[in-house]
Amino acid sequence: MAVRKICLGCFQEWEGDGACPCCGYEDGRQYGKTLGWALGDVFGQRYLLGFLYCSTPDAAVWRVYDKLLGIPCYLMRMPEGEGREERGAAEKAGEDAPDASGMEADLRKGPVKLLAAREIGGKRALQFSMKEPVGDMESLLAALQALLGASEGQGALDIGEGSQKPRQEKEQALPNGTLLDGRYQVLDCIGIGGFGILYLCYDMALRRLVAMKEYFPAEWALRDGLDVDVKKSQMVEAYRIGVQSFLEEAKFMAKFLHTPHIADIYDVVEGNDTVYLVMEYIPGASIGREMRTRGYQPYQPKEAAQILFPVMDALEALHEREIVHGDVSPGNIMRAEDGGIFLIDLGAAKYALDSRPVFGAAFLKPDYAAPEQYRTAREGVPRGEGSWTDVYALGATIYYLITGQKPPDVISRLEMEHAEIHLPRKCRLRHAKQWIKLLNHAMALDVKERIGSIGEFRKEAAKLMA
Repeated sequence: MAVRKICLGCFQEWEGDGACPCCGYEDGRQYGKTLGWALGDVFGQRYLLGFLYCSTPDAAVWRVYDKLLGIPCYLMRMPEGEGREERGAAEKAGEDAPDASGMEADLRKGPVKLLAAREIGGKRALQFSMKEPVGDMESLLAALQALLGASEGQGALDIGEGSQKPRQEKEQALPNGTLLDGRYQVLDCIGIGGFGILYLCYDMALRRLVAMKEYFPAEWALRDGLDVDVKKSQMVEAYRIGVQSFLEEAKFMAKFLHTPHIADIYDVVEGNDTVYLVMEYIPGASIGREMRTRGYQPYQPKEAAQILFPVMDALEALHEREIVHGDVSPGNIMRAEDGGIFLIDLGAAKYALDSRPVFGAAFLKPDYAAPEQYRTAREGVPRGEGSWTDVYALGATIYYLITGQKPPDVISRLEMEHAEIHLPRKCRLRHAKQWIKLLNHAMALDVKERIGSIGEFRKEAAKLMA
């Protein structure tokens, strides 16, 4: 029987003996250096170098495995001898690039995702990911040039329901102008949550705006200059577990770099005794904020479909990898300025079969959380969660969108003798009986009676939203 293994040349999984069918790597063969780097080199305890992908006389692209993001990707060595910083390289690449205004959506869908620019192994390098291999160096350089030349995003970033920056807590945030990892400059604190602070930052190397999420659990941590300290010794272990949970969130996000309707993660920075996630900046507003702006006026079914079907696409991508989002709500659905819909915030995400401790209670939104999530919060380990858990939250989200009122919460429903979902009396919705049937099927308290998959939910909802 063939043994399944991961190739050390291109980091793809394959079965069999002999050379890798993807890149030709073969155990036992000797591989020499190219431009000073060699297969198997490890940089900064983070990057494991694989095979040379393609090259020119003064530039080269290698396959690499990023330990912090948990993904195979690519490094392009910058041309030697010109004494430029990464920012200068980006400026030069952008001189001949086309006008980037209005290009954000096209670049987002492109085959190449530019992640970071930094010094790696003593050399200036660009780190990027490719959905599909770009065959030759000239085409690859053209794709990278288009990304480097793209203009900065505009607008404000909405980070979710109920997480706007409290004035009295602003002193917890890093001051505007703070430089992190020598590359990311803090422009503003745009939100504070229970476990993190979100900043709008400027990537000085790549000349773009990014969102940066700092691990900062308010109950356990305090600011000491730029450093994050733990308040009491008995909180150290919980803080450490939280750091690992934050790093796990980065790996969850990185798995979906080329997935429509899921925001990208670019980088992970460790420093100041904490962790920072560097993410795609999406100008726009959450659906929660959008609902408030429209005075809680319900969406028509077709309007709701334009929001929810992209979210279903994103959830199906997660569920295919047995990952539960765990925090679906209007505040975690973004509408970008170009109209794109994104499911954001994988902070509560977990593998469906995982049994490691979680901070479940911190993420629960009473109006959208499923009953099994309360059991997870009570016991400290996930049990009985799956795609049906996200189905419940999506059903609650639909209720909110089509009625303009928050759905009944699980705790109240569990205390009722009859826990069926009913539409508000003022709701004037066509096919009301069919909607009630759908909502009760999606939000059943017993998972055995609930819709089990997003695909099944999509089929039932499509009939009413057409």
